[in-house]
Amino acid sequence: MILRTVTCGHGPLPEDELVRQTLFYIPPTLFGLPVFGCGLAFGLLIVAVAIAVGWRFSRVKKFDEDIGSYLGLLVVGGAALVFVVPNVLQPQGFPIRGFGVFLLLAILAALGLLLRLAKSRGISSDTVFSLSLWSVVSGLIGARLFYVTEYWHGTRAFDSAGNFLPWKTFFNILNIADGGIVVYGSILGGLVGAILFMWLNRLPILSTLDIMAPTLMIGIAIGRIGCLMNGCCFGGVCELPWAITFPEGSPAHIHQVSEGKTFYDGLKFEYRDKMVVIREVQPGSSAEKKGLKSGMVLNGVAGMVDHKPQGGRVLNPLEAIEMIHFLRHANPQEKLRFDVYTAPDFKTEKSFFVGPTPSVVLSVHPTQIYSSFGAACICGVLLFLGRLNFFRRQDGFVFVAFLFLYSMGRFYIETIRTDEDSFLGTGLTVSQNICIVVFLAACMLGGILARRTMKIREECANQ
Repeated sequence: MILRTVTCGHGPLPEDELVRQTLFYIPPTLFGLPVFGCGLAFGLLIVAVAIAVGWRFSRVKKFDEDIGSYLGLLVVGGAALVFVVPNVLQPQGFPIRGFGVFLLLAILAALGLLLRLAKSRGISSDTVFSLSLWSVVSGLIGARLFYVTEYWHGTRAFDSAGNFLPWKTFFNILNIADGGIVVYGSILGGLVGAILFMWLNRLPILSTLDIMAPTLMIGIAIGRIGCLMNGCCFGGVCELPWAITFPEGSPAHIHQVSEGKTFYDGLKFEYRDKMVVIREVQPGSSAEKKGLKSGMVLNGVAGMVDHKPQGGRVLNPLEAIEMIHFLRHANPQEKLRFDVYTAPDFKTEKSFFVGPTPSVVLSVHPTQIYSSFGAACICGVLLFLGRLNFFRRQDGFVFVAFLFLYSMGRFYIETIRTDEDSFLGTGLTVSQNICIVVFLAACMLGGILARRTMKIREECANQ
């Protein structure tokens, strides 16, 4: 999954055009006091960590790794509240995203299931909480690093003169609220953090991974509903009875328009010879009535925002779409000025003043629901396998089953999704390439465990 906020060159697309991305806002002040920065939220975090540290110290009478984890949470959470959150505040306050809410629910559900499964293995609840903290923090770091690596060109920041801005880029890397995360990165990052915690605390790694596998799946099953609310991770165009239609301006719609599959404001665009070409004009649209024709090269779009002229040149179809969307939302009924070249020599430019035309949005596969249902099924299968005597006696095989099932299911889902491009000319997405690596790793680990099991049985038989 890639969670990516849809933005244009002039800021986020309007919320009413999206799919419940924002549920509500936390006000910037409360009782006349600031909530974020060095405000009420930071104070509550200090109090909560102090209570947790005091409770833990009263039980063990020493500063152990759990207390260190709580203090680490204070440092990370405090840094986010002081340095990151104030920079993403909107006039209404801090946005609570639908995806974030379901991500929190996913973590809580996974934690609840892990507590239940860990009890059967004799792992204390304190250890589970610490393990979960390590997994969640490292998972978020991994998810963000995967996204930044894949979309580095969009993460870097430059000034108007084209000079690289390191501090702005660093903020963009940390700014998850207006950035994105990749689910595979969260899984791999979470596993790295979990295995490190197990190693430091001398927990049985394979046995613990067996009980973590179904908790990862229940987390993904719930988290994918957040993807549906966010509008990301969408599927390809289809006409099946269960197809869903996202609203105008959603990520799926913008993707359809950028690929020339549907009309936006009465126009289809394509990128040809480094130019934005009008591929087709919608019959009966305002654009057709005003004289815009296929084959014309779009040079710029302009309009009025807050009684001031806005707009300019467009360099690619996506930029043209974002500019039109921004200007239309600012003044829905106003005419926009489309500057086009009407002759092959690119010297004859003409302006057309075009009114709005309702955009066409195509229905798509509900891949978020597919993924959620698939993850829930895998979770059920893993829980069932964990109850079988063979899997209970052979540590690691439930985890291997998880690697097999998830990599195969994710590879198939990626064939339906259209939000990721081919990676390094392989014809496969980044996630599909990772699926192949994970599948091969599962084969290797399964072979090693099978050989070890056979060896133990032979030794027992010879005694």
